[in-house]
Amino acid sequence: MYKRRVRGWSQHIDFMFLDNLCAFLSLLIAFLIVKKEGVLNSRFFWSLVLETILVNQVVMIVMDTYHSVLHHSPWDEMIRLLGQTVYLVLIMLVFQLLNQPTEKKLPRIVLYALPLYLLTCYLMRQKYKRFLKKKHHIHNRHSMLIALEVSQIPTVIPRILRSNYGAYRFIGLAIMGSNPSEEEAREALQRVWEEYPEAETIPIVATADTLEQYLTNKWVDEVYLDVPPKTDLPVDLINSLMCMGITIHTALTHLDDIESRHKNVEWICGHLTITTSLGYITGRDLLLKRFMDIAGGLVGSLITLLLIPPVGLAIKLSDPGPIFFSQTRIGENGRKFQMYKFRSMYMDAEERKKQLAKESGQENELMFKMEHDPRIIGQRVSPDGKWKRGIGGWLRVLSLDEFPQFFNVLKGDMSLVGTRPPTEDEWCRYEPHHRSRMSTRPGITGLWQVSGRSNIRDFDTVVRMDREYIENWSIKQDIHILLKTIRVVIRRVGTM
Repeated sequence: MYKRRVRGWSQHIDFMFLDNLCAFLSLLIAFLIVKKEGVLNSRFFWSLVLETILVNQVVMIVMDTYHSVLHHSPWDEMIRLLGQTVYLVLIMLVFQLLNQPTEKKLPRIVLYALPLYLLTCYLMRQKYKRFLKKKHHIHNRHSMLIALEVSQIPTVIPRILRSNYGAYRFIGLAIMGSNPSEEEAREALQRVWEEYPEAETIPIVATADTLEQYLTNKWVDEVYLDVPPKTDLPVDLINSLMCMGITIHTALTHLDDIESRHKNVEWICGHLTITTSLGYITGRDLLLKRFMDIAGGLVGSLITLLLIPPVGLAIKLSDPGPIFFSQTRIGENGRKFQMYKFRSMYMDAEERKKQLAKESGQENELMFKMEHDPRIIGQRVSPDGKWKRGIGGWLRVLSLDEFPQFFNVLKGDMSLVGTRPPTEDEWCRYEPHHRSRMSTRPGITGLWQVSGRSNIRDFDTVVRMDREYIENWSIKQDIHILLKTIRVVIRRVGTM
């Protein structure tokens, strides 16, 4: 019976256990240095250890610290460890401020514990990875036979060897296709040996006609079968090997031509399908993102309620009318919703937009931007010819007009981080590849906003950045964008 390999953070429980063990030992040594005695009987010590381990566990899962851990270079490992430690310290600092600890020696304890943790954890990871890669540790690896055509050897064999990392022991190569030439296969393998010496240990053991007989006499755990493009799937052979109890991994290499990096095998409507998409998110990550949205939305909505009296009064005094502006926007996969903002423009702004777009040569542009937009409340030219900023301009410069969108976040129409939702008329003029930017829930901020905002006028650049965000999405990236957004707003980068 085939045991499907664990995916996600749970496959790295061993690393997490050792990481938390390093945290415990670092705190223990630091306490012993500072307090010298009575450490194990200290209630504060055990509460601090428990909090540290729990927070560290959450940080490791959210940051996905051990993703492809065996691929990490020593430098990359150190950068990841430093990032994890920074988040751990920040969260623990908040906890200690809320708890108001009476332990006066805590700063000294932290001063000793931090470098100890960084050093021991880094050395542990390097040592443990070397241990996992040692031959004596992988004698019990699953045996695998590789079955492919001669023409695939120069490309498929190197890719398999690069991606193995000790998971399999390759016992042989079966040459598939009609009239396979073992001599050509050996020549192709010899060329691979130059770069991958371990390929020399993979003998040619069978052809398509003799594979079943070979596996009858020489048992293996699994078979890797690579089906080249425009080649029929050997269904009879697969069924025969499966009846023998052998696990078969069928690689459909022609699917590599599909641009999406995210491909998953799923049962859809009773059929086995290869699901491809621009971006990919797990149920766990979706829950974490929504939890972050709700937490941020509650805080942002509370701030919005506090802003309503002063901002509303300023808008009313400058231009009588409603203080909120509601507009139909396009959300995830074309869904329409009402987006809320503090009104920063005059009441006739939408009617004047077409004329201004024509005058500024932007009537065919998919993103309308003006450096000195006369529709903004209070925007005017002074006698010396300089533009003066009114209340609407200040709302935009300080990004205060965006705060009511936190209500959209709570409703689920928007997220804290995402892509900016277009208007209906912009959406109607999108070309097919432009629509990819709306394959995720729109956000108050995003990669484009923290990379220049209004300084980026080229719409194709915006689409490229939005697509980059969707393809490489992670909770870690969202947190990074949120932190960068605070800096961008404070420094007023890209405002008009």
